[in-house]
Amino acid sequence: MANPDQKTILLEQAYDELRAICTKFQDESGATDMEVKTILRELARVYENDIDDDYEMD
Repeated sequence: MANPDQKTILLEQAYDELRAICTKFQDESGATDMEVKTILRELARVYENDIDDDYEMD
């Protein structure tokens, strides 16, 4: 696992990349802010379920 400083840098990079992807998607598709937020929430739910399955959580 990355040390705390590396983890912070990786999280910041991931945030910047995800923001760029969402902005590009919104520009190209004409999606509203709410539509982008909905997509991100759905992705978070899928990711949360994957973590729960991986660690046998309820």
